[in-house]
Amino acid sequence: MMQADVPDLGPAAQRILLGAQLRAAREARGLSTSRATEALEWRNAAKLSKIEAGTVPTSDRDLAALAELFEIPSELAASLNRLATEARRRLPPSRVPEWAARYVHLIRASEHLSLWNPDCFPGSVSTRDYARAWLSRSIVVSTAEVEQMVDERVARADHFRRDGRPTLHLVVGEAALYVAAGGPATLRGQLEHVRELAELPTVTVQVVPFERGGYAAPGSAYSIVHLFGEQRLVFVENLIGSDYLGREYVRIYGLAFEDLCRQAETPERTIKMITRRIQEL
Repeated sequence: MMQADVPDLGPAAQRILLGAQLRAAREARGLSTSRATEALEWRNAAKLSKIEAGTVPTSDRDLAALAELFEIPSELAASLNRLATEARRRLPPSRVPEWAARYVHLIRASEHLSLWNPDCFPGSVSTRDYARAWLSRSIVVSTAEVEQMVDERVARADHFRRDGRPTLHLVVGEAALYVAAGGPATLRGQLEHVRELAELPTVTVQVVPFERGGYAAPGSAYSIVHLFGEQRLVFVENLIGSDYLGREYVRIYGLAFEDLCRQAETPERTIKMITRRIQEL
């Protein structure tokens, strides 16, 4: 259950958190989005999906209808109402596309990040050249957006070094040490950057070696965003969009991340692996 006093995370993160809470409440009632929309008699079939994704603000009237349909307890409903009120503030301007901006705002509001990627380093720890190499190959990022998104990713990576918040636990598959997006020099620079981050007291980096076998979440990159108290969200991204998951998803993805940490080399051995790979390049 949500805490009564919610810290000011900013409207973008608040919309995402509210949407995840409502989605969890709907699923607890065993309702699909289509069944819920039908029960609410909403003409816009996509409205509920947008609210749950955190892409639109939620009015008091709509929130009251959702709370009644999902049988949300009064104390939690009151907390959601306060959260919805704060989330209706104007979003701050962003230099990246709207779909990417929501994740940027969420990270800025977080206290800790748990990141997993099986075959490359995520944008939050990318160097400029590494980010450009990957974004330039994207089929959903336009040429005009590439440099803006590169700047944003570099700023995100600097954030860990400069502010020490959020703290970071990064786990990658060993393939990330070999997939040379942008060429060997770009990969070497990326590995040097990750090694520097790994030496910070607020950052933990681990690599899952090839020989350790399968993963608990094969082929699936994701982020677990720790906000405040026990509030968690899972962020997953695919070629055409992204999703924010709460409640049971957080538990399942959290267990998968714990398994990855057990499979991975220790942080000390990981730094040695990265150093060896840098020397090979």
